[in-house]
Amino acid sequence: MSIGGPTAAEAAPTGTAGGIRRRRHTARWVAAAVLVVLVVVAVVAATRPSYQATEVASPLLGRVAPPLAGTDFGGRTFSLSAERGHYVYVNFFASWCPPCQAEEPALVAFDFQQQRARRGAGLVSVVFNDSVADARRFVAEWGAQWPTVPDRAGSIATAYGVSSPPMTFLVDPGGRVVAAFTGPVTTAQLDQALVTARRRGF
Repeated sequence: MSIGGPTAAEAAPTGTAGGIRRRRHTARWVAAAVLVVLVVVAVVAATRPSYQATEVASPLLGRVAPPLAGTDFGGRTFSLSAERGHYVYVNFFASWCPPCQAEEPALVAFDFQQQRARRGAGLVSVVFNDSVADARRFVAEWGAQWPTVPDRAGSIATAYGVSSPPMTFLVDPGGRVVAAFTGPVTTAQLDQALVTARRRGF
């Protein structure tokens, strides 16, 4: 004890210092646990796709796909009926549509993969309520190599029941619609729909 009386540390009960240390230790563990949770949440949020397509029960399922023909951006004539004998995805898009922008890398990756597959599926895109100039620029920026057909009168979209993009249909070798998606599809979804259709014998 000092001459002037006990110090604050000397006056405090012996258990108080230990309690403070325990509380500080517990607080550090809680802070560390919270930090770990926040990191996990951030990683999940960063890796989870912002958009996700939904498979829908289109009235076209099981029916022959509506006619789709026109001159694509490369100046070539495209006709869906001429594609009989293999699978074809019909995709409706617009350059101004954020989900379409999110979807395009998946379509590019899928097309690249299918071009090198033994029985690869085809892909055709239809411009939805967009100028040809903007749609052409959009396609060029992403390096899309498949046919893109303008739908100036909107008749193709109407026939397919498309009211907003993106929307994608899988047409089987017999020309029938066997799957339909609304929203931006992923490469995995395109692959899985193709596997399912082939398994069912479509």
